[in-house]
Amino acid sequence: MTVFWGMLALVLMLPAILIPWMSKADGSPLLMRGALFLALIGSSFTTMLHLMGHWDGGVSISLWITISFSLLLFLCFSLLVKEFEKLALLLVPYLFVLGLFAVIWEGQSATADPIDRMDNWLVLHILASILTYALCTLAAISAVSVQLRERALKSKKIESPFLVKLPSVYDADRFQVSLLTMAEVVLGLGILTGIARQYSASGYYMDLDHKSLLALLAFVVIAILLVLHRFIGIRGQNAVRFVLAVYLLLTLAYPGVKFVTDVLLA
Repeated sequence: MTVFWGMLALVLMLPAILIPWMSKADGSPLLMRGALFLALIGSSFTTMLHLMGHWDGGVSISLWITISFSLLLFLCFSLLVKEFEKLALLLVPYLFVLGLFAVIWEGQSATADPIDRMDNWLVLHILASILTYALCTLAAISAVSVQLRERALKSKKIESPFLVKLPSVYDADRFQVSLLTMAEVVLGLGILTGIARQYSASGYYMDLDHKSLLALLAFVVIAILLVLHRFIGIRGQNAVRFVLAVYLLLTLAYPGVKFVTDVLLA
């Protein structure tokens, strides 16, 4: 049943993919927001079907949660900053691909835990992890936008109709730094809640497994980028490398570990 709703969610993403290509550079904000809201409804409904009173830590639900929260945050930021909506040209196709993988890996899930048995620290830790990965997903999309437009500028070629619809290098660079700043705060809270839960359950502070180590490393890399941006003014391609490195680390920590344990080692 969830496979059907997953495929329907993918179909509901199609308008948000097609509208940026069919519209002019300035676009139609109201139409685009409606398409994004439709995509959000589809992915959120599929996510809720997966949960249904229990926390499912499998690959498929992890991807659907990422899609849902990324779309939700993207819609919120788009309402606050008009230029941010231009990233939909890159974001929605990427989320569509994630949705395809979620449908393919349907049924490959870890042991489900009833929600009413989850302690408060675990709930806070899960929420912080989800928000961190969604924020870093948007930051990575902003970084790709910077990379594409900077390459076009350096080659001194006329930008294609595709690139013209993306945010300017200045705006996209500003977006990636702002998103990573928010991600650093939320990731820090996630690490602290994880430590609190571990201590309350076992009496020691942290279990240094792959996920924890990758999250700590991502926290350090983000901190380095923010310090360099503040005192040296690092931006453009140099900042892009940091952003994509952070996203790779969190991808390995979040869906990556689940994929290895639930699919490859199942």
